[in-house]
Amino acid sequence: MYFTSYTLFSFVAVFYFFFGKEIMNQIIQEKFIPQQLLHFLAGRRCCQAFPCTFRTTDHQVFINSARALGLRSLCVFNNGLTIKVFKQACRHYLEEPKVLALSSTTIMNMFTLLSRASLMAKDLEICPDYMGLGEVEIEVPQLAVQLPLSQIQPAMPRFKTESQRNILRSFPGYSSTPEVLNSIYSHRVVAFNADLYWDKSVYIPLILLDDCEQKKTGLRIMCIERDQIIAIHNSQRMAQFFVEEVGNTVGIDVPQSTIISPSTQIIYSTAKQFLRSMVSHNSEKFQNISHFVVNDVHHHEPFTDILLGELRDALNKSLNFRIILLSQLASPTKYINFFGEGAELSMERLHLTGPRISYLEDIHSCIALAGIHKGPDIYKDLPQVFRNKNQRNEQMDKCLQVYEELGTDVSIRPFLYAINYELVPINYRHSISGKTAVLIASQLNNARHLRLLLYMGADPYMVDEQHQNAISLAAMKGNSECIDVLNNYSLHGYVVKNAKPEFIDYDLIIDIMYLLATKPEFSPGNILIILPSYYHIVKLNYMLLSHCLTENLQEFSIFLLHEDMTKEYVDTIINARSDTVMVVLATEIIESLPLPISFKYEIDTACQRTSVYDSNSYCVYDRYEWVAKDCLFRRQLLLDAEAKDTHCFRLISKNACEVLNETSRPLLQSMQLDKICLLVKLLSPYTVISEYLSFAISAPPLINVHHTVQILKKIEALNDGEEVTWLGCRLLDIPVPCQLGRTLIFGILLRCLDPILTIVSAMVNTDPLGIPFNEDIDQLWDRFTIYIQCRIKNERARLAENQYSDHFIFVRLFQEWHSRMTKKPTTFLCLTDEYDFVLNGLMERVHATRCEIVRALEQANLIHSEGSLSLETINLKSASWPTVKAALTGGMYPNICAVDNERNCLKSAYSVNVHLHPNTVLRDFLEPFTKSAQKFRTPWIVCSKQKNHIVYASVVVPMAVALFAGSSHLRSSQVCDTNPATNDRNVQLFIDEWIWMVMPKSVIELVMKTRQYFFKSYHYLLKYCSQPEMWSRNANYSLLYDTLATAFENEETEAGFQKISEIDYQPFVKITNNYILAVNQNFSWNQEIDDNFDLTQRAAPYDLNTHFVERQFFLLHTKESADDFFLNINEAYIERVLGKFARPIESPNRHIFVILYSKNPDVMLSVSRARTLNGEFTLKEYFRNTIPVYEMLEACATINVNVPNFDGRLISCLIDKRVGKLIMDLFAFRHHWIHKRHSFRTDDFSDSELASQFQFLLRDNNLIARIQNV
Repeated sequence: MYFTSYTLFSFVAVFYFFFGKEIMNQIIQEKFIPQQLLHFLAGRRCCQAFPCTFRTTDHQVFINSARALGLRSLCVFNNGLTIKVFKQACRHYLEEPKVLALSSTTIMNMFTLLSRASLMAKDLEICPDYMGLGEVEIEVPQLAVQLPLSQIQPAMPRFKTESQRNILRSFPGYSSTPEVLNSIYSHRVVAFNADLYWDKSVYIPLILLDDCEQKKTGLRIMCIERDQIIAIHNSQRMAQFFVEEVGNTVGIDVPQSTIISPSTQIIYSTAKQFLRSMVSHNSEKFQNISHFVVNDVHHHEPFTDILLGELRDALNKSLNFRIILLSQLASPTKYINFFGEGAELSMERLHLTGPRISYLEDIHSCIALAGIHKGPDIYKDLPQVFRNKNQRNEQMDKCLQVYEELGTDVSIRPFLYAINYELVPINYRHSISGKTAVLIASQLNNARHLRLLLYMGADPYMVDEQHQNAISLAAMKGNSECIDVLNNYSLHGYVVKNAKPEFIDYDLIIDIMYLLATKPEFSPGNILIILPSYYHIVKLNYMLLSHCLTENLQEFSIFLLHEDMTKEYVDTIINARSDTVMVVLATEIIESLPLPISFKYEIDTACQRTSVYDSNSYCVYDRYEWVAKDCLFRRQLLLDAEAKDTHCFRLISKNACEVLNETSRPLLQSMQLDKICLLVKLLSPYTVISEYLSFAISAPPLINVHHTVQILKKIEALNDGEEVTWLGCRLLDIPVPCQLGRTLIFGILLRCLDPILTIVSAMVNTDPLGIPFNEDIDQLWDRFTIYIQCRIKNERARLAENQYSDHFIFVRLFQEWHSRMTKKPTTFLCLTDEYDFVLNGLMERVHATRCEIVRALEQANLIHSEGSLSLETINLKSASWPTVKAALTGGMYPNICAVDNERNCLKSAYSVNVHLHPNTVLRDFLEPFTKSAQKFRTPWIVCSKQKNHIVYASVVVPMAVALFAGSSHLRSSQVCDTNPATNDRNVQLFIDEWIWMVMPKSVIELVMKTRQYFFKSYHYLLKYCSQPEMWSRNANYSLLYDTLATAFENEETEAGFQKISEIDYQPFVKITNNYILAVNQNFSWNQEIDDNFDLTQRAAPYDLNTHFVERQFFLLHTKESADDFFLNINEAYIERVLGKFARPIESPNRHIFVILYSKNPDVMLSVSRARTLNGEFTLKEYFRNTIPVYEMLEACATINVNVPNFDGRLISCLIDKRVGKLIMDLFAFRHHWIHKRHSFRTDDFSDSELASQFQFLLRDNNLIARIQNV
C-alpha cells in the first residue's frame, strides 16, 4: 500500500514538473493578476504597488490587464522592479520623469571634487554599522543622571523649626496624614485623588520623608511632573522648606539642568526625562528608588502614559517600590485596573459656596443690560475706502453681483469657494451696494442658501447702503419661507450660535473686564483668564494694556503663565504685592501649577489647542477644540472656595457644554508619535513598536503607529528591521519633530545651521504673519478684513524677496527683529501697536527655542566648542540661501511635491489633492494654479502641509532633490538604462517609489558618486560626532561642502532665481527673553503705587482709584525724532519745560500726560506720563508711533472742541482734556496694517502738500504700491 501511494505521488510530481509550471503561470496571468487588480479597483486606494515575480512575462501582463480596466501603470525601479497601478483620478502618479540638467560649471566643479578625492573609479559603500544593521551595538548618548542611582542612605532625623511645622500644618491633607501613609505602606500602588488645592506633589514627599526620619529608614522619592517648569518650581519650593539649595535633600533632573548629589532623597523630573535616562539601563533602571510619585496622571501626558507601562512591568518583576499616582479625576479606578492592584484614596474639598457660572448666553445678556461703553470712538466711523482698492474686492463684488442676478446653486459656488479656501469673510459686503450674501439670499427668497449661510456664520443683522438687513428685506418682500428660517435662527441668538473653539472672542473678554471694573455688584478680586495658547495670551495682553494705559481700565497688574515660560514668570507672580488686583493670563498649565493666589473671577475660553496627526495626509496640524467636562470642572475649582461671590465666565453656550465629552481624550491617541516610537524601541529593543504601544493605558490607533514607523524608516531613523539607527539616537535628544531634527543635521553638515535653526524654531511656534480669518480680527477692524489680509500678504511678499520661499520669510523676519533688538541700547518698554507687541512676544519665543535647540545639539555632541563642529565652522555657509534650501530639501524629505504642467496640479506622494494655501507666497489670493505655476523656476517644491494644504513652501532646484532625497544608500537597480547601446543617452533614476528623474548618463554618474560621498560623511558624522578626533580626520569633507555650496548657487542662477543680499547675521547673540514680562512689570499697578510714593508722602493719603482720576495733557514740541529726544533729555530740561507747570498740580488722583510732536511733517510722536520719582520730575513713555496731526484735527471737528495749536512756537502748552483723550486713543488703538504708511521723501513737499500726501497715503496704500512698482 505504501509503495502504491509513493508511486502515485511520484507520478503527480513528475506530471507537475513537466506540465504544472505552465498551468500555474496560466492561472497567475489569467486569474490571479486580474483578480488583484479588481480588488484594487473596488478599494479606496488611488494607487498601489505590486512587487513583481522573477517571471518577466508577468510585467507585461500587469500592464495589459491594468490598461484593460482603464488603469494606468508604471514600472518603478526601487530596490527591485515594482509595478505601480494608478486610477485615473490619482495625483501621485508622475506622467513623465522630471528632467535634471546640470550647468557646465556645476559639472566641472563636481568632476573636480571627485577627481581630487580619487573617487571617480571607486565604488563607495556605506558600512552597515552606520545604518544600525547587523550585530553592531548602537551607543545612545548618556545624560547627566546615570542609572542606577547611588545607594539609599537611612534618613536621619532633623530638627524642624516652628515655621516648617506651620507649613506642614497648612496643607489641607495634614489631618489625613495617618490615613495616607497607611494606604501607601499597605499597597504597592495608590491612586490619590484630590484637586490642585491639596498641593499633592509637595505634600506626599514631605510626609513620606518625615515618617522615614522618625523611623530612621531610607528612601528616595522620584517625583514625576507634567512639565519642566512645574518640576523646577516644586523643587525650589521643597528646597526652601529645608532651607537648602537645590541639590542637597532635594534634586532636579530636567534637560540642561540636573542637580543631584548622593545625599539627595527627593528628585523632581519629568516623565520624558526619566524615560530618556532609562535607555540602556533596562535591567537596573528602577534600582535605589523607593517611591514613585507621578503627578497629574489624569492629563494623560504621552510620556507619562509610557512611564506607567514601564512601572507596571517593573511591579510584575516583583521590584520593591511604591507607586503613588496623583490625579484630579472623580474616580481613578482605571489606573488601579491598569496595574491590576492597589487602592484608591479620594480627598474631597469642602466648598462653602459654589461659584456662579455664566455661559455665553448669560454673558451677552448681562453685558447688554449693563450698557458698557468702551473703546475709542475716533476709529468707529473710519470710512471704508480700503474696501474697493484692490483686486480681491473687485472679484468678490462680481461674485455677489452674479449671485444676485442668477440666484442659482451654480452662481453661489464661487462665493462659497472663496469663503472656504480663500479666507474671505462670510459677511463680506459689496463695495458699492453694501449687500451681503445672506441679504441677497433673503431678497431672492432662497431658503436653502439662507440656511446654509446662517450655518456658516453669516450675520443677518448687517445692513446695506439702504439700511436694509436680511430680516427687514424678507419681511418687506413677503418672503415667508425666509422669514420662518430667520425667526427660528433669532431664537438662539447670533453670537451664541457662531461661537467656535478655533476663534477667541477678545472683545467679549474685554467687555467682561469692563463689567467687573465698573459695576458695583462685582467687588474687586483677582482675575484668571484661561486661553488656549501663548499667541492668544500675548494678543490679549496688548489689548488689556491699551485699555489700561488710556485709563479706561486700571487697578490691576498683568501676569503670564504658559508651558514654555522661564522661572522668572512664576517668581514674579509669587512675589507680587497683595494690595493689587492681579489679572493672570494662563494656558492649561494653570491646572497643574499650585500658586498662593486667591482667584475670585475666572474667564474660561473653554477651548484648547491639540496637535493632531492626520493619517490620510501624513501631516500634523494644530486643532482647536472644546475641552471636556472634567477639564471645565478642574478649572472651576481654581476659584477660591472660601471667598464669597466667586464667578466663572465660560465662553461656551450652555447647550454646547452639555454635549461635551465627559473626559479628555489622551494625547497619545491623536499626536504625532515619532519621538514616542524611537523611545519605546530603545526601551524595549526586542519588542515590535506597535505591540509595545498596544499595552499602554491609552493605546494609540494602530494606523497612526504604522504610518509613523513607515515615515521613520523613510528618513532612516529606523532601519528595515525596525531597529534604531544612529540618526534615531541623535534625533531623540533634539526637542523638535524628527523631520525638523533631520533638517538641523543637514544644516550642520552643509555648514548653514543658523538660518536652518531660525526656520525650524519658527515652524514649531506661531507665525506672526499668518493670514488671519475674519473672526481673528478685532470687532473694531473686522470690516477691513480683506484689506488687512492683502497688506499682510504684501508684507510676506516683501520679506520673500522674490525667492518663492516661505521659509526665507522666517529668516528675514527674525533677522530684522534681531537687528532692532541688538541695535537699541535698551529695550523701549512702550507700546507701538498690537502687531509690534505680538511680534516681539513671538520672536522672543523663536529666540528662546533657538537657544534650547543649540543646547540640545551640544548635549547630543552635534555641536562642539571648537574644531570642525564648532558654531563658527558650521555657519560658514549660512549666508548662502541656495545651500540653505538644499539642506531643507534633504531634511524635509519626503515632504516634496512636484508640479504637473500637463494636468495643472501639484502631485505628492502622500496626498491625493494638494493645494497651495493662501498663506504661502507661491500664489496670490484667488489666483488659479496655472498662473501660479508659471512663476515657478523649477518643478520641485519642499513644503509643510496642514492636511492637503501647503502652508509653507520653497521652490528648490532639481539638483537638491537628486542629491538629498530618497534613501542614503541608493542601489544600482534604481538606475534604469533603457538604451545601453549608445553612450550619449538619457538615463532614468528612481530615487524612491515616487520621485522619478531623467538625466544624461554622464550626469547620473556624477550624481551617484556625489550622493555616496555626501552620505558617507553624513553617517560618519552621526556615528563619530562624539569623537572630535575621528570626525576631523578626513579633510576632504570640507572640499565636498564647499563644492556643493558653489554648485547650488550656480544651479539657482541657471534656473533664474534672483540673487539676494547676504543673510548678514551674527549667530547666537544673547537677547533677554523677558520683553513681555518687563513691559507688564513696567505698567503694573505695583509699579504705579511705588511711583506715587513721593506724592502720597507729601500730601494727604489718596485712594488710588481710576474712577476718580483727573487727567491733564500738555503738548511738547521737539525738532528731533522720538529716539533722539528720549536719548538726549535730562532732568534739567524736563524741569524747565514741564516741571514748573505740572509739578504743582500733580497728585495720585491727577495724572499729567505729555504729547510729543514735531513739525515738517506735522506728526505726533509719543504719549508719556509725567511724574515725580525720588524727587525728580521724569517722563515715563506709554505709547510711541508716528501719527499725522490732521487725523487729530478731523477728530476734533467731530466733537466740536477747540483745536490745539501745533505751530511749534511754544515748547509746551496745556490742551483740552477731551483733545488729549482723543490723542491717547489714536495711539492706543491704532492698527498696524491699516495705518502703516509707505515711506516717501518730505523734502519735495510744502507743509500743506505734506498734509494732503499723508491723507492720500492713509487712504490709498495700494495705489501707492502700484505706482512704486511701476
